[in-house]
Amino acid sequence: MTTGLATERDLALESARTRIARLSALPLLDPRLVQVLTQPDVDIQYQQLRELLRVDPALAVRVLKVANSAFYGSRSISSIDRALTVLGAVAVVGISMAARFDGSLAPDCAHSGQFAHLRRHSLMTAAAAKRLATRAAVSPWDGESAFLLGLLHDLGWLVQLQIERERRLRPHASGSASTGRTEHALLSAALFAHWQLPAQFIDAARHHHALPETEPRSFGSALLLVAEQCALYGGDAFGIDFRPPDEKLPLAMFRITEADLPELGAQCAADAALLDGLVN
Repeated sequence: MTTGLATERDLALESARTRIARLSALPLLDPRLVQVLTQPDVDIQYQQLRELLRVDPALAVRVLKVANSAFYGSRSISSIDRALTVLGAVAVVGISMAARFDGSLAPDCAHSGQFAHLRRHSLMTAAAAKRLATRAAVSPWDGESAFLLGLLHDLGWLVQLQIERERRLRPHASGSASTGRTEHALLSAALFAHWQLPAQFIDAARHHHALPETEPRSFGSALLLVAEQCALYGGDAFGIDFRPPDEKLPLAMFRITEADLPELGAQCAADAALLDGLVN
């Protein structure tokens, strides 16, 4: 049964997606990488990635650096084909997107401290989400998809900046006003919908600041809630006003307690620093 609240949420998402489609510019992730994620056939995913990395040797080098690093257990991987075989397409997309998570995403704020903080927050949340997904007793998210979710989940902040910029440039243009303090979560979900990413990505981003009364709206939203808290313990202060108290988090889903958060925070900070050094 569809409730009135669900309908209202759908309308809000559809409205936000329409606003995004009308923007003159969006966060500029390589559309070829997004296309790989929307491709259900793994063989076609591999083919698309091989071609993409063949014509972009600099990106291919960064992918191999990460694939051979401690981040993936210090394996011996000498080619993109081997990386795809050992790590999988989603992992290679995740590494490539981490490498592309630079000033070209948002040229207007590339040199601002705000973008640097968002980038660090995204890398730390991604690293924490990857670890948490493997801790859960039953997880519908594998570690690589969880990493990708953590990396992309707050791109709504950049969409919000673009909306505000265009509103200043065109003050008399029609458009919806901000829907509140979690506007960026709605915009992240709408961006994922615009890109035609899987529904679980859209749902997780949409509700990752929604504290459950009884249980989380989805495993993905719970994953992001806890991953962001781990990042906070690792020294990430981005969006600190949105962080709930530890006791309200669905920690049991990941078989951890409040006492585990400082160690997980230190681990995700180290993972993010390692990854940052490899892809830059």
